[in-house]
Amino acid sequence: SQNLLFTKKDTGCLMLTDEQLIRLRNHDWHTTIRDGEALANQNKRKGTNVEGRHIAWELLREAVSVSRIAYKAPPRLGFPAKSTLPDGVDEVTVWQMVSAYLRGELENLPSTETKAPRPNAKQITRAEVILELWHHIALMGKGDRKRLKRAVYLRASGMRPRLVKDWTGLNAQQLWKAQIDAANDVWEKISHLAKLRG
Repeated sequence: SQNLLFTKKDTGCLMLTDEQLIRLRNHDWHTTIRDGEALANQNKRKGTNVEGRHIAWELLREAVSVSRIAYKAPPRLGFPAKSTLPDGVDEVTVWQMVSAYLRGELENLPSTETKAPRPNAKQITRAEVILELWHHIALMGKGDRKRLKRAVYLRASGMRPRLVKDWTGLNAQQLWKAQIDAANDVWEKISHLAKLRG
């Protein structure tokens, strides 16, 4: 078997801590790629051949979704934690999502009866490693990194392209290029880590 101990230089992840490198080194990248390919095939457009960037994009979308569910933020100060209406919905977030839908910020109307299922441990672990790669590798040296990453992250969270463009000041071509570049960056690192793992 291949030596699994590789350095920061081998992984191309020079800004990661030793703990993060160990997590990346020990992650089952082949299963992650297989799961990402299944997601990409499930969500692909008709006539599209699934490539590495499609797999990376679906893994990033899943990671954003999983992190939102698994790591809920504490309530904001100054906002009610529960509805003041009698027999009202207890979660303010539902009302915020409905109003976001009405403003055109979300593509689908959220249902008040169903909640997103809690992600399992495998999904949470996968989301953590994908987001580590996202934060440390994606869009390095590609211009205004902070603005581009924010735009791509908002797009991955399901925000409509028109609204992302309005918020970030990017045009459609810049947003599309940033999305493709980010997916390619993450895919390059995933495939490299999978080869090192053997």
